[in-house]
Amino acid sequence: MSLLSSAPLNGRDRKRLRALKRVARASASHDPASELRTQGKAIALALLDRSIKFEHRRLALRRLREAAELGASISFDQWNYCRNIVNSGKDSLLKAEFSQAVQLARLVDTSVRATDGNK
Repeated sequence: MSLLSSAPLNGRDRKRLRALKRVARASASHDPASELRTQGKAIALALLDRSIKFEHRRLALRRLREAAELGASISFDQWNYCRNIVNSGKDSLLKAEFSQAVQLARLVDTSVRATDGNK
């Protein structure tokens, strides 16, 4: 049984979240077709969804970048939420985090155009 499917990520169990983050990070060094890498992508997207749900704006941008690094299929809604964070402020670090996620996603998937906010 995978770590992700055993329980939803809507709680605040810090030990479980840390374990999931470790699996996601470790999966980055594996072959993109491996089961661990696939699980890492799913975990990265679940952590991004959790950050969005709890309105953790800065963390959501970090999670977006991490999901893009793993080559996860980031949804339009996830891109849109993060783009709105960047557009609502003047924080250059947040803009840089978003730009890095866009560049990483484009390396993995050349179809990333309209969804990332940079046409």
